[in-house]
Amino acid sequence: MPVFKPPAGLVDLLRRYEPDVAAIALATRDVVLDELGPCHETVFQVYRNNVISILYSTTEKRMKDNVCLVVIYRDHVNLMFPRGVDLKDPRALLEGAGKAMRHVKMRSTADIGRPGVRQLITQAKKRPDLGKPDRPLRKVLTLLKAKPAPSQPALPRLF
Repeated sequence: MPVFKPPAGLVDLLRRYEPDVAAIALATRDVVLDELGPCHETVFQVYRNNVISILYSTTEKRMKDNVCLVVIYRDHVNLMFPRGVDLKDPRALLEGAGKAMRHVKMRSTADIGRPGVRQLITQAKKRPDLGKPDRPLRKVLTLLKAKPAPSQPALPRLF
């Protein structure tokens, strides 16, 4: 059972995935919110790729002040860090070869509890170039950018 109640729109989107993948996504979300505290959460659905991205930022400037993302794929979840290349990773959890982005792959809910995962989130939120909100946030502010058009039928399960 999630610690941080997910918004109904996210729960609806997660129904397309197998229950174990949805559980990994919600458990990863819980850890991110536990480490970041009140923040901006934006849920995106990438229709062509059948992927859901949940972006976490310190301000309403989602991309500029992005700390991390939870990206949900068909069979796993990635915890992604836009400036992951700058993070200290003594446990070698980070994967990726891009210019800046790195990720930690979650294939089970147990993966979220691996030593070092929370420390990566904590490091990422201390990035000096992240903006600060005008007023301290008291809760998670969620924006759902994944509403299918009313004329579209409900999306089928991916499997």
